[in-house]
Amino acid sequence: MEKENNGNKNSKRKQPHLKVRFLSAAIDQTADNVVITDKDGVIEYVNPAFERTTGYSREEVLGKTPRILKSGQHKAQVYKDLWNTILSGKVFRGVLVNKRKDGDLFYADHTITPIKNAGGKITHFVSVWKDISEGVHYREQMELLNRSLEFEKKKFEQILALDEKIGSFTDLNKLTDFIIEGIIAILEVERCSLMLVDEKTGELVIKGAVGLDHKIMKESKLSFGQGIAGLVAQERKPLLVRIIDEDERVGRGNLPSYKTKSFLSVPILLDQKLLGVLNVSDRKPPADEIFTDFDLRILLSVARQAAVALENTQLYKELKYLTVTDPLTDLYNYRHFMRALEYEINRFHHFHHPLSLLIMDVDDFKEYNDAWGAAMGDALLREISAVLHKNLRKVDIVCRYASDEFVAILPGTDIAQARTMAENIRSEVSKLDLKKKITISLGLVNCGKGMSRHDLILKADATLSQAKKQGKNQIYCQDKS
Repeated sequence: MEKENNGNKNSKRKQPHLKVRFLSAAIDQTADNVVITDKDGVIEYVNPAFERTTGYSREEVLGKTPRILKSGQHKAQVYKDLWNTILSGKVFRGVLVNKRKDGDLFYADHTITPIKNAGGKITHFVSVWKDISEGVHYREQMELLNRSLEFEKKKFEQILALDEKIGSFTDLNKLTDFIIEGIIAILEVERCSLMLVDEKTGELVIKGAVGLDHKIMKESKLSFGQGIAGLVAQERKPLLVRIIDEDERVGRGNLPSYKTKSFLSVPILLDQKLLGVLNVSDRKPPADEIFTDFDLRILLSVARQAAVALENTQLYKELKYLTVTDPLTDLYNYRHFMRALEYEINRFHHFHHPLSLLIMDVDDFKEYNDAWGAAMGDALLREISAVLHKNLRKVDIVCRYASDEFVAILPGTDIAQARTMAENIRSEVSKLDLKKKITISLGLVNCGKGMSRHDLILKADATLSQAKKQGKNQIYCQDKS
């Protein structure tokens, strides 16, 4: 009996030790990062999760303070407030940007708790935190995306407003001024010039400009291949230079008077015929002085509009372009699309028959083009045009809208019918035998009472953006079927 009592006493003495070992094992194995310091902030313990997250071994941090994780991203007051909180016996909760051993920054959601002895004095601090970098970066990306979408929507509305008026000019000088003023407003630049091809000499001459010396405007003439604009005219390819000094194609010597190091130059093409070149430079503060791919897309869009408008002016009325098709895909081109849509909308308002517009964009076309080359990219676009020819009717007007964007005007077609046609197209494109699986996103809208061409295109573009935003390879329609 006495031995049994002694056994119970030994068992009771062992229980606290077992509990300590259990708690120690639990902290060692938890996925959260745990740091224990003394009251002066000297590290006495870190768990394995801390080592994995920060890259520091336990031996490297024991005896040091958490200052080794400071990122330099916070003001001194942040840390002062933290210490004031925990030294007062309160728990600190907050997100800090920390730095790993390799220098990478990460976001940590901290809870720092003061530990007190029986007398109520603080002896240690326990910091438990999670690496929430992925979630923070996701939120930042979503916020950036939303701001970007708002910005792009604003720019697109400006482009459509430009398009609404650009076709009304019959005087070349007034048209030139309108185009330049529009570009300056949309891209927020100080310098813009429009150069046209002199039909007699074959040279580029400045027809209008803002930000250039009048003498330069009057005397400047470039042969194809000469200077930046001449190079763009010769190659018929747009040029985006982000930093002049780092671009081997150009040099600062060619642009001594430019204020900034970035500029854009794009050809004005009408069914593969070169009409001129648009040049843009010197962004206005506070905008970033370096032009982006989005800026280039805007200028290319204006160049397409300008090409059509120039054809309609007195200077270009004598030119009779017989073709209205895109040479690569054999679909109708952008010029014909704009005219056909205006005509069909007028018919809609007169006869009140349904009218739908289907807009399509190849998902991740740039990556495909970069990976397999321009020739395979062109082959892909021809394959998609074949799918469109197969799945749409003769009455439908199918057009190549931009590089990898297509539109189809669907007269006499309600949303339910149009959705069926869109689904057939989406399904067949996904089955194409290509270098890799390709999908398309589709936006679908119908024309409503009182809507203009501007309204319908803007509405269609919004649905396409939504289809992209929701994961691609799908059809988005905000109208009821």
